[in-house]
Amino acid sequence: MDFFNRVGSTISNRSRDVARKAKELAEISSLNGQISTQENIIEKLCLEIGKTVYEKRDAFPDDVLAQKYTAVTNAYAEIEHLKTRIIYAKGAKQCPGCKSEVALDCTFCPDCGAAVPTPEPEPYVETIEIPPDSVIYYSNQDSNTP
Repeated sequence: MDFFNRVGSTISNRSRDVARKAKELAEISSLNGQISTQENIIEKLCLEIGKTVYEKRDAFPDDVLAQKYTAVTNAYAEIEHLKTRIIYAKGAKQCPGCKSEVALDCTFCPDCGAAVPTPEPEPYVETIEIPPDSVIYYSNQDSNTP
């Protein structure tokens, strides 16, 4: 009978240990989820701060950020160029007044009434500006090439 009491006691102790571990893991998982939520909030706020700084870059010039400002401005310009190409690929053009899509044969925008000139197809030349801090330099010291 003593054997069964010891087995029962051991099983009971193990069950409590498993329950305690499960509770710990659940609490740790919950806390990690809360940490992740706070990190996402920080990331979103930092992005908003960055956008605000970029938008006010003329009021607060910064030599350290000047290249990044230029890279962002170039990226925005490239996005606009690509959007214009998408509209043109659809067989339409963009109103200079309200930016809506207008059929190629329209002279005036049906939405705002602005004159919409027919765009000349321009050759596209891709220009990519790589910020200096993202360039990796390789050394030829270990190779046999001059």
